[in-house]
Amino acid sequence: MEYGSFESKSFIGKMVIFGAIIFVSSTFFSLIGILLLGLMYGASGVQVVLGNNLTNLNALKLIQILQTTGIFIIPAILSAFLFSKKPWSYLCFEKVKFQTILKTFIIVLISLPAINLLASINQLIPVSDWMVEMERKAEAITKAFLLTDSIWAYLINILMIAILPAVGEELIFRGILQRRLVEYTRSRWVGILLAAALFSAIHMQFQGFIPRFALGVAFGYLLEVTGSIWVPIAAHFFNNAIATTGYMLMGMGAADKRIENIGGITDLWILGLVSLVATSLLIVSIKREFERESELKQTGDSVIE
Repeated sequence: MEYGSFESKSFIGKMVIFGAIIFVSSTFFSLIGILLLGLMYGASGVQVVLGNNLTNLNALKLIQILQTTGIFIIPAILSAFLFSKKPWSYLCFEKVKFQTILKTFIIVLISLPAINLLASINQLIPVSDWMVEMERKAEAITKAFLLTDSIWAYLINILMIAILPAVGEELIFRGILQRRLVEYTRSRWVGILLAAALFSAIHMQFQGFIPRFALGVAFGYLLEVTGSIWVPIAAHFFNNAIATTGYMLMGMGAADKRIENIGGITDLWILGLVSLVATSLLIVSIKREFERESELKQTGDSVIE
């Protein structure tokens, strides 16, 4: 099959094919998970894949890695090869300056109190008991994963929580969905907002919907203004890696658990507000920087002509 075999398909047609690819890939990697965990841990390993055993952390980490690969990374890359003769450009793999990546890191660092503020506001919204219970279980598993004093476990967590999700989720939600939604709706902001809503909803953590939606909007906007998927991938990685590192420091007793709430309504909310404004201004500064570079390039091209 040649690259771009389905390039001429409509938006709806491509989305149907895209959904089918995700289903087949996720099923395939789940079967691999059942096989591997069955061989490694026996019946208890199979129960991890089925969601009936949440106590075997090593098995849970392995299935998490397989699921991220099967649901996000493989479908995104395969879809790009099917939908375009230039798959890497289709996914927006464009070169970007190191200083842009560095500025992205600073933005993520400064945004942490703002994320805590949005999270504390989100928690004021009443939700059903089953949603609260689902949230509690997800939080318990996350902390069991991340609270560690082992460097080896920390490195595995960086792979599982920061590297793979940053690559996979950004390729799916920004590289595929957002870009196609922008083209289909002919609106940058409609595409950004819809992709961000899907990005937040897919995590099924209702008390964290607003902060994750805000992150999705920020990641999406960074893609639109820079034209490179590397920027939202870097932002996503930095955000998750900082959280993973914070949990390790808490596990070692080197950081206070209060850092999770700094900037929230009950803990220095003014810092969260300042962080929100500063983050917005820094993201706008990146936009203006790329606009200036584009203008200079156009001026240079017109002089050459």
